[in-house]
Amino acid sequence: MEVDLLEDALCKKISYHINMSVQLIGLKELKAAVRRNPQRIILEARNFLSRGIAEYKKGIIRNPWKIGGTGGGAPVRTGNLRDTHFTQISRFTAMIGPDKFNRYAKFVHEGTRKMKARPWLEYVKKDKDSAIQKHYSTMLANITHDLAK
Repeated sequence: MEVDLLEDALCKKISYHINMSVQLIGLKELKAAVRRNPQRIILEARNFLSRGIAEYKKGIIRNPWKIGGTGGGAPVRTGNLRDTHFTQISRFTAMIGPDKFNRYAKFVHEGTRKMKARPWLEYVKKDKDSAIQKHYSTMLANITHDLAK
């Protein structure tokens, strides 16, 4: 999963990326299935991405990073950071992250010289990794079940 965070500062657009990847076992079988039944694969992939983004969003919203704590979802003081996460799902890609207009997000996530970093996106990714793997297994099972008919 790639999360894009954009920051507008002093009339300059600054972009930074947090690249996250999930190891997907059974990818070779999935590629073969795509060639045989592409519409079913697209539907199942979209369902998988929707479920995965929902898992990440739950982690961001429901488990806030506590002051002085060592991990959690989006830190909550006023709720603006937590409430401004966007999600975007396309054919085979999903993205989640703070809205590009939320300038505070970069400083909270990366920290400043006066504020310790609170990298909630990495924490949530690690926390939800097993749930994402389960959704991936479900997707593969649905695809192979459909192809076995």
